[in-house]
Amino acid sequence: MPAVDHIANNNHAPHPHEQADSGLRGLLKSAIRRALRPAVWDLQQEVTRLEGSVAELRQAVQLAAIRTGGAVWRGGFDGAAFGPDGNLDQVATAKYRDELSYWIAAIGGRDPGLGDRFIVTFHTWQRTRLNELADRLKLNRGSAMDDWCRLQDVVEIGGGPIPCCGFRSFRTALAVDPLADGYVTAGLAQRTAGVTHIAACGEAIPLTSASADLVISENCLDHTDDPSRVIAEIHRILKPGGLLWLLVDLMDYTDHMHPSPMSESRLDNLVLPRGFTYEYKDSWEGASHPMAKKQLRALLRR
Repeated sequence: MPAVDHIANNNHAPHPHEQADSGLRGLLKSAIRRALRPAVWDLQQEVTRLEGSVAELRQAVQLAAIRTGGAVWRGGFDGAAFGPDGNLDQVATAKYRDELSYWIAAIGGRDPGLGDRFIVTFHTWQRTRLNELADRLKLNRGSAMDDWCRLQDVVEIGGGPIPCCGFRSFRTALAVDPLADGYVTAGLAQRTAGVTHIAACGEAIPLTSASADLVISENCLDHTDDPSRVIAEIHRILKPGGLLWLLVDLMDYTDHMHPSPMSESRLDNLVLPRGFTYEYKDSWEGASHPMAKKQLRALLRR
């Protein structure tokens, strides 16, 4: 009878020869285990290391998911920027406070180049930008463009306190900006009749997918930390066939307020792989930033 059956059945004592055979097998197994122990130990260590790496990766992914929302400003000039986890973001606070300081000075007539002509000039620029969109759409700048706008749900990204979308009557108009709360609280928001201000970053737009007919982004991309993510979000919220009306400064210069300088090739690499197609693109001398070489205007379709 095989020894294994004796192990399973305690009612039968093993034959002396079987006892010897079993003892020999036990010694052999012990020797094999001792020989393999270093390799097994190394394998156990590697498994433990990999489990630790997976845990670290999971934590990193979770943290990235938290940070994707970006920091937004809360309060007036004495406010601060807070991340989606509710914690103070000191880097974003410094950046946003400088942006808010500029708008307070500019609207107060202290823009370095325009002085007390800033408001009138800026309003003219915003109206002109929408008139130029009418030209690209081959619409009359008057009633035909008005009729078209009334049928459009528009979202403007980074429009500041005087968003472009406030200069026409759209069906719905949303202005998304991380400083929106600061602009409204500090009394800077203008031309906002019919415009809803949303405090959020372009990298994480709190709107449902395929909800916008038109997205406007005027001199905004170079201010963002992750322009690729902004373009992805714009693509997501646009309806199929929706339009992106885009203006960017072309420059190499960078600082904490302009962390993502744009070139024509960089813009192409951002929008074309995402699935946008150009309906219009042109660049010319002169730009918003004094260090910019040119500015580029584009109309893109999702």
